[in-house]
Amino acid sequence: MSVIANLAMSLDGFIARPDDTPGPLFEFYDAGGTELRVADGWPAFHMDEPSLSLFRDAVSRIGCHVVGRRLYDLTGGWGGHPGNEAPMVVLTHRPPATQPEGVPYVFVDDVGAAIAQAVELAGDLDVAVAGGSVARQALDLGLLDVIDVALVPVVLGEGVPWFAGARGPVRLSDPVVHEAHRVTHLRYTVLREQTATP
Repeated sequence: MSVIANLAMSLDGFIARPDDTPGPLFEFYDAGGTELRVADGWPAFHMDEPSLSLFRDAVSRIGCHVVGRRLYDLTGGWGGHPGNEAPMVVLTHRPPATQPEGVPYVFVDDVGAAIAQAVELAGDLDVAVAGGSVARQALDLGLLDVIDVALVPVVLGEGVPWFAGARGPVRLSDPVVHEAHRVTHLRYTVLREQTATP
């Protein structure tokens, strides 16, 4: 079980345009010839085989999602179907009065508590942390195990940064690299500081 942050990112470090839309960052989801539908109501993806294989594997291992209230509102809670039927923990100080039918939602007002709740709900499966602010806070608290970057060959010039403002330095492993059409997938393990022995 790992706590994983996974987002598409531009070469200059942005995960969305200033208006929170992905723009060209999501073009690789429709840049291949193999169709994939992940949930009712979702558009079909058309990825090449390397991206498709990684995507299927990642989705099959997710036991719980953690998102912030901003992303939850922007997506409408994914209509209750966030790509698989795993529960969703939403970080917010203002739980909504209603929520979509579908997966179970849990509303928590603390990042550490949200990750702990998600780990419990996920069991032996992974926890997927989505969104820039929540991932940055989880990294600051030492709660992220893995950072997956879908590096898209575009310079946005402005937008929503991913880990800007994080406490650093945080050292990562050398990346595991998967090249694909219109994207390079990079997986980094967060290195825990080693305690020197006397």
